[in-house]
Amino acid sequence: MTSFETMLVDLLRRGVSVRFAARGDSMYPSIRSGEHVHVAPDARPLRRGDVILARAARGLTAHRVVRVSSGAVITRGDNALGRDAAIPYHAIIGRITHLEREGATVTVPSAPLRIRVAARQLHRHLFSLSQLIRSLV
Repeated sequence: MTSFETMLVDLLRRGVSVRFAARGDSMYPSIRSGEHVHVAPDARPLRRGDVILARAARGLTAHRVVRVSSGAVITRGDNALGRDAAIPYHAIIGRITHLEREGATVTVPSAPLRIRVAARQLHRHLFSLSQLIRSLV
């Protein structure tokens, strides 16, 4: 665990909410890279649609809950078609309560329609393919 993760986990366990800049596009467009997310230690039961912060194999990850079971939760980034591996409850360290976008505090938007996610990914792949073809010509 990095020192940043250690500090975050420690603060949340003590009941202190934290704020940090999100990195990556896995939650785009709901959470954009560089926006500040607010994470709270929240004891309420998890529900489908909640965005959690968890210690995953790839490190700290903020993804949306898509399924809740008795031993773990399944999450997925809003910008991903596939689901993540099951996350045990002990790896969940907080819930994203809101974020800062363009100077305003906003709630985390609802998950985008899966067709929009698929269309964005297809567009990205077609654009990359067209760039590759242009470089070969």
